[in-house]
Amino acid sequence: MGSNSNPIGVIDSGVGGLSMVIALDQLLSSEEIVYVADPLHFPYGEKAKNELIHIVSSLVSYLNENLKAKLIITACGTISSNCLEELSALFQVPIIGIIDPASREAVRKTKTGKVVVLATSATVKSSTFQKHIQRIHSSITVKEEAWPEFVEAVEKGLHQTDDWRKWIHTQLIGFQQENFDTIIMGCTHFALISSFFQDIAETTFEIINPAIATAQEVKEYLEKSNLLNPSELSKKRIIVRGNSTNMKKTIQKYTDLQKINIEAFPEKIIENFINKVQRYCTPASTPM
Repeated sequence: MGSNSNPIGVIDSGVGGLSMVIALDQLLSSEEIVYVADPLHFPYGEKAKNELIHIVSSLVSYLNENLKAKLIITACGTISSNCLEELSALFQVPIIGIIDPASREAVRKTKTGKVVVLATSATVKSSTFQKHIQRIHSSITVKEEAWPEFVEAVEKGLHQTDDWRKWIHTQLIGFQQENFDTIIMGCTHFALISSFFQDIAETTFEIINPAIATAQEVKEYLEKSNLLNPSELSKKRIIVRGNSTNMKKTIQKYTDLQKINIEAFPEKIIENFINKVQRYCTPASTPM
């Protein structure tokens, strides 16, 4: 368990995790936030579970062992739906996903009892949102859709075109005709542009931003655990593994993020982590 002044870690594959940084900064401005983005392995949503656990474990290890994070948020629907249990078993640090907070918020907001989840292919395949929502309220209907091409468009900043707006508008009309009234941004790439969805949907749907719901639950957890940072204002860091072009372009759109200097991920840390895992996993030789 970390001390009060230790940072909150955030992990995602690309720019989507910025939605969590923004939500945390608005609600917990005194906390130091370290966002580790991994565009080197983008998109997470199309990777096998074992491969994803291996990739993400090295990032959690860095935040846990090197930066002494007091809490880590997997700001990614794919990690949260497929790897959270395994990661929590591997590390002592508390790890929080976005599924439960978003599911609880959707259950509170829906009036028709019909919820849409927009996510990655891996998240939809796992049916995690449906399981969690129906565990809270068994009568709620859940429709999960994977929009991998749109995730990539958001990552590259190419989503604000007339073609994409028309396509999304058509999908929303279909949801409305089926009496769905609440949409979960089940991928934080979508959460980052939740206002874009709200503009298209107007007042037809409740748009659930998992970053906001998760930030609220993080605040409650820190309060209960007496882990709130007592300082008046703490710094925010963005560390990128791989090409940082999309990240640099995206943060310029958000005034509160523009002053953050993007740091390169220390690849030596990954090498050390891999060597440690290999030493741990390699069986001892049998004496002749």
